[in-house]
Amino acid sequence: MVIIKERKMNKINNFLRRNIITIFTIYLFIQPVLDIATSVALYKFNVDFTVSSLIRVVFLLFTLYYLIFVERKKINIKMLILIMLYSIIFMLCNILFKDNTNITYEIKSLLNNIYLPISLIFTFQIFYNREFNRKKIYSVLLIYMLFVFVPNLFHIGFDSYAYSKEGSVGFFYSANAIGSLISVITPLLISELVIKRKKLYLILFLLIYGYILLTLGTKAPILCALIVLMYYILYAVINLIKNKSYKKLIILCTAFVLFVLASIKLITMTPFYDNLVIHLNYLKIKNVSDLFTMHNIDHFVFGSRLSFFKKTFNIYLGSNIIQKLFGIGYFMNGKIIKLVEMDYLDIFLHQGIIGFIIILFTYFKTIFYIFKSYFKKFKSNFLNIKKSSMIISIIISILCAFLTGHVLATPAVSIFISVILVVYYNEFKMEE
Repeated sequence: MVIIKERKMNKINNFLRRNIITIFTIYLFIQPVLDIATSVALYKFNVDFTVSSLIRVVFLLFTLYYLIFVERKKINIKMLILIMLYSIIFMLCNILFKDNTNITYEIKSLLNNIYLPISLIFTFQIFYNREFNRKKIYSVLLIYMLFVFVPNLFHIGFDSYAYSKEGSVGFFYSANAIGSLISVITPLLISELVIKRKKLYLILFLLIYGYILLTLGTKAPILCALIVLMYYILYAVINLIKNKSYKKLIILCTAFVLFVLASIKLITMTPFYDNLVIHLNYLKIKNVSDLFTMHNIDHFVFGSRLSFFKKTFNIYLGSNIIQKLFGIGYFMNGKIIKLVEMDYLDIFLHQGIIGFIIILFTYFKTIFYIFKSYFKKFKSNFLNIKKSSMIISIIISILCAFLTGHVLATPAVSIFISVILVVYYNEFKMEE
């Protein structure tokens, strides 16, 4: 009987090992559907824990099973044990050191945070000696973009903001999350279209991308788009000077000036501009110099995040040494502690010093290796569109995580961060 069960388990495990890339790809492709289902549940039924959340938890458990019972790599298991031990201590701290806490909310928040390191370990394992086609990521990006573009075009999308400001997030819930996701993957697809000289597709994509950026109503995706634009301008200028194509350089500069002027005019007709005006009026800004006070910089640039940080940091300072090490959690005295919405700070404050290290160790280690490999041959790599797009994508993910949040602790986004980082890591590793 035991032998029969063992044979069945071996068959299942062998099947999973052979088909894990296909299973994972299917999971990536259903992400937009899960996010739309979450949006409908939150907007229409005001239900916080949804079927989509349950599916993501089930997939997290599946990754644990795969890593522990299928691949059985000791280094992975050790890291998972460390994450699990930390999670247990984190929950014990919430039970022992806080009155009137909400265990369900704490577990949900914890799962959102440990999703990234477990996803990274999982993707490193399944992509080891296995091919993963980048086009799959691009296809998922296009699905996300269509479910923003079409609803926004026909004015049937959900509002980006609950009140005051304007903008539409399509059929999704969080403007910051969807804006970050699109911003992080877009440089890769643009580089693919540029390298393969698919001009018509590139123009069509950029028009849709530009429309989405301006109708979302948020600032961060615009900043990310400017970073991509500046790289391609620098790339073109360097190549034209190298080839002594000065006439083309003058044409490029003229075209850029005309583009900037046209963009300024176009932006004044968008929700993005309306939100800037609303925000400036709210802060009673009459001159540019009025912006340069800490209060106004905090409100206008950081969306009051520095104020939220100050309040949460004071709670952190007032906690005991064990909470400083393992986190103050997310619920205190019958209330949810307001997130700073700057992922690195939120993880540090809410998960503690040890939690910060455990959750972000693999993430920082991977980024460090990619940056080191890129800057080791910076001159040649900068003019390599594919490699530079990888670095731009990572820089954008870091900026989004720091400026808007909802990147590292949002499973819908962090799963793609994991995929992108591991794909980049493997590509740089292959060149060694």
